[in-house]
Amino acid sequence: MPLLKRKAIKPVPPPSTDDFEENTPVYMMRLTNEIFTNYEDYINRFFFYQQKNWQCETTGKSGLTYEQALESEYKEKSMVANKFPPQLRKPLLEFVQFQTTRIDGVVDDAFAKFKNVYFLNEEVNVSWDKATYSAVIRKVLPKEEWTTVHNGSENPEAPGQYLVQVLDQRGDLIEDMERIVDCSLLNRDRLAFNKNILRKYIRECATKENYIGAPWIVKPSLTKKYGIETNMPADLQVARDSAFSKLQKRKGPADPAPELAAAKKAKKEAEKAKEDKAEESTAATDAKVIKYPIEDLELSAKVLSEGGDDRVVARPEAQKDHSVPQDYFEAVVMSWQFLNSFNSPLKLSPFGLMDFVDSLSHTNDQHPSVMVAECHAALMNVIIQDRLIGIAKPVLLAAAGAVVSAAATPVREDRESSVTSEDDGSTVDDGDLSIAGQDEYVQRRKLPYRPINERVIVIGQGWDERLIPSPREGWEAVLVGLINELGSFDTIPNVDRILNHLVPNETSQREDVELLFPSLPYADKVSILVFLVETAAGTSTIRQYMEECRQELKLLRLQKLDLNRERKQLQAEWTEFERQESADNKSAVAERAEQEHQHSAAATPEPSSSHDIDSETDTNSANGGNNSEHLSRSESRQEKLKRQQQEREQVESRRHLDLLRQRAFSKAKLAEQKARHDARKKLTDREHALNRKEEHVDKGLRRYAIARIKPLGKDRFYNRYWYFDGITMDHGTDRLYVQSPTFLDLETLRTRSDRDKVLKRQKKEDPSGCLEELLKAQDQEITQGLIAERAAREKRLLLEKERGLDTDDEEMEDDDKTVTSKGVVVGLLTNGGAHSHLHPSKTVELLDETVPVEHTSASWSYYGEPEQVDTLLRWLNAKGVRESALVMAINENYELIVGGMQRRQQDLLSLLQKEQHRRSTRTKTVQATEGYLGYVNKACK
Repeated sequence: MPLLKRKAIKPVPPPSTDDFEENTPVYMMRLTNEIFTNYEDYINRFFFYQQKNWQCETTGKSGLTYEQALESEYKEKSMVANKFPPQLRKPLLEFVQFQTTRIDGVVDDAFAKFKNVYFLNEEVNVSWDKATYSAVIRKVLPKEEWTTVHNGSENPEAPGQYLVQVLDQRGDLIEDMERIVDCSLLNRDRLAFNKNILRKYIRECATKENYIGAPWIVKPSLTKKYGIETNMPADLQVARDSAFSKLQKRKGPADPAPELAAAKKAKKEAEKAKEDKAEESTAATDAKVIKYPIEDLELSAKVLSEGGDDRVVARPEAQKDHSVPQDYFEAVVMSWQFLNSFNSPLKLSPFGLMDFVDSLSHTNDQHPSVMVAECHAALMNVIIQDRLIGIAKPVLLAAAGAVVSAAATPVREDRESSVTSEDDGSTVDDGDLSIAGQDEYVQRRKLPYRPINERVIVIGQGWDERLIPSPREGWEAVLVGLINELGSFDTIPNVDRILNHLVPNETSQREDVELLFPSLPYADKVSILVFLVETAAGTSTIRQYMEECRQELKLLRLQKLDLNRERKQLQAEWTEFERQESADNKSAVAERAEQEHQHSAAATPEPSSSHDIDSETDTNSANGGNNSEHLSRSESRQEKLKRQQQEREQVESRRHLDLLRQRAFSKAKLAEQKARHDARKKLTDREHALNRKEEHVDKGLRRYAIARIKPLGKDRFYNRYWYFDGITMDHGTDRLYVQSPTFLDLETLRTRSDRDKVLKRQKKEDPSGCLEELLKAQDQEITQGLIAERAAREKRLLLEKERGLDTDDEEMEDDDKTVTSKGVVVGLLTNGGAHSHLHPSKTVELLDETVPVEHTSASWSYYGEPEQVDTLLRWLNAKGVRESALVMAINENYELIVGGMQRRQQDLLSLLQKEQHRRSTRTKTVQATEGYLGYVNKACK
């Protein structure tokens, strides 16, 4: 049974039948089969069992719930019961009975006693002719039958010899494989007999009381099963009685009156039961004590008091970026992130996100965007480079009846012949399109006719024969050839429309393509860029760079471990230094106090010598002739003055010595202070150097963690927060982006029982959020998905009937029931809340089954001011599960985030000052050197 504070908790007694009427619903605890008539008592007991304060009785593991402790006990008991030899159980329990040593001593003694002792019908391992077999003990030979055996000892010792018979793989006895062997040739399975399993078996089968010298006592059920002696030896019984008598004396003398003693015992038992119940109720109440972090939406909103009024703290309103359509924001950010993360193999200079967005929106064909040309050319160059070295075989799909130019190289003719047949214009299966069967690129769907201009083939001809040099002239024509050959309807849905836009007629030239590319729709530009990014990601150049980044990350992580060890060592040295400095300061204070005491004692004035002489002279003159004899025996005045002079010289000598000693002490003190200052400076320099190393390693970890871009975390309403800087360039966006909840997050919110409460709370704490609109859109998506599924199934069944196939009518009926049951949801969405059912036949008309149902794209916003980040941190609650991780992540990157925002504000201010300064200059010549128009790819030069 699981233990709580090393004690077994008694189960709640079942309620009396008199407490409730017949057919009254009750609540039963699944783990303990306890029955409750009140739900509150049941849920309190349930939370009581869910606490991680329980301990497994068998293994001693703590920090478990009641269920986990039960599972641990069952697992250990099953393991012991399955592995421990049954023939060894009775002898072991007989040996353990009444042992008084600790568990470790009992285990060691039992292991030594039974290590070479085997019993009848026990399965063992036997060494037989230099091989090991599984065998069974057929007979334990008495000592008088011992003999010299093959491979055995010449003088066998106890415990002796055994007759064994070998078992086959199925566990059956082999008749002609029987032999007498010494115990030295036998051993048990290591997993079935070891000290660990002995300890577990003894703990499970025996108990020991808590007084000194208490014996191990086998449980009564096992003593009855194996016939083990239960009468305790006399000396152990005396010790037990003595221990209990001492315990009784500490508790108080026994009552001489039997009736009074019985009443007192009953009263104690009642009080104990009451205490146990109070303890259990206290433990159940403790279960209600919240242990943070918990679910964020279970926490109450933060309240701010202003002027006596309480106001709920709200999330700061994030700004919308209208320069990028919300449907394409993720694709644009993904492309920008890829171009900056892999700028080294792509040979691109880093650039900011806003400049990249502005360059995609550029439509002036007279002054094309250099940034767009550099990005497209860099991506196409890594693709062309693989084609040149033969990693991926090129595929050219021409329209039906198209004639390839004779100027094509023989290699291109071979490539064309591998795909198309010019005799009949039919498309031939091209088989494996890459070396070693690895398709590097998705190929165009092979259609007999495609609505594109045949001039596309001519303009894009030879696109993969050389890299695009700088300046990137003619990169648009290379793009046409690449899209025509490698693009597919899955990767670029509007591939034919794009090609027809770039090459509108038969007279189009490459110069026309250059002029027409800026006028492409924004969606087509983004789809082309995403296609190039996904294709370039599979090239050998990018893969090799990713492998280099992995190796660099390994080295940086090892350096990080070394720096952590160095940091711990430095902290230990700082602790020792501060301890020594504190001890020296205390000793210095004590010495200073002692010196002050000595100086004060030395400064006490002594009686003047002249005064003594005068007083003595006056006394002598007053005494007259009576003291003449005394003066003759005393010293003369000159001798006394001489003695006093010697004393003054001695005092002066001592003062001089004290001065010299003080100077030496001060000199030593200065040297000690200098050494301490040098030691402190050395430790400080080491700490600064270590900080620089850690900063360099952290920057490298961000630099090479190209494939580990993750959100910082989620808030209570499942909004995700992203910080895209700090990898290749520290100031790429200088913003903290916020993404609305995804489809799965909305599904989590939609299935909550307190959904309406959450929506009301969201309107108060996050007025700018659109959680309710997103949930409505999700409900519509689910309904449309059900309608589309119904329509597709009906169409499939109709086709089966037309072909004369058997259809499953029951499946159709079940489908009718499903759609009818979902009609309530449809009616709620279409009729504004009216519970009307939608007929299945009308349902099919609402949606074309050939149109896939897509999820609504998430909305994006951002924080661009440091004050907004601080307000966001005040709104977040670190006691929540999601927001605790989010707060920690924002605090770790706080300097980068806020520093980037401040840098951006300074750049905008300086740009505004420059603009005001040059109002008299020409605007056109200045603007061309700033922003995306002034971008220069220095990495390509």
